[in-house]
Amino acid sequence: MNTRTTATGLCVIAMAMTSGCASYRVSSNVEPAAATVPAASSSKVLLAQDNLPGRKYKELGAVEVSVKKLTLFHKDPTKEQANEALIERARALNADAVINITYKEGVGFTTWGYIDAKGTAVKLLQ
Repeated sequence: MNTRTTATGLCVIAMAMTSGCASYRVSSNVEPAAATVPAASSSKVLLAQDNLPGRKYKELGAVEVSVKKLTLFHKDPTKEQANEALIERARALNADAVINITYKEGVGFTTWGYIDAKGTAVKLLQ
């Protein structure tokens, strides 16, 4: 191995360890909403691990997201990151809430770590 190859390899490793933008990949069964709705909009999306007892709602469909870290050097994806992805996808469905949420964490064949979140998007009724 020559000096140039070694230097290039070290640069790639350094970039992987310090890059924050490309450290996670999010996949979902729902396409994200168009950029017309700002992330901090007044439309809140409620997240619940139960079925909102005492509240009436109409089911809009399943929402599944997976947040995966791309390298061994990055921190494991968090529940908060999965929740943000759920909220973004729920907004795309014009949902008020995501209910019956379950989480699963682990290491996969194509990732150094992941967290999956699944739930049902709903529209709250009066």
